[in-house]
Amino acid sequence: MLELRLRSGQVVAFDGRVLEVFADGEPSRRFHVAQLPRVERHESPEGFTVSLGDGSVMLTFAREEAPTCTRFLSALADARGAVERSR
Repeated sequence: MLELRLRSGQVVAFDGRVLEVFADGEPSRRFHVAQLPRVERHESPEGFTVSLGDGSVMLTFAREEAPTCTRFLSALADARGAVERSR
């Protein structure tokens, strides 16, 4: 289980199959790893943005959260790879 509390105020929980995103003032979002067709990471001077799926969910990582972002993306890639191999 990976749980991230980002400086942006977002909370991300990932159990290896289901990804949940919680943000103040917004409805929570839940994705099964097999339902994420795209995950994109964008860099800016302030940090990193990760867009999930159709881009409707954006995770914001501060520059000092770069190792956390890398760990999250690695866990997600491993899980997505496992789903692909099982098909």
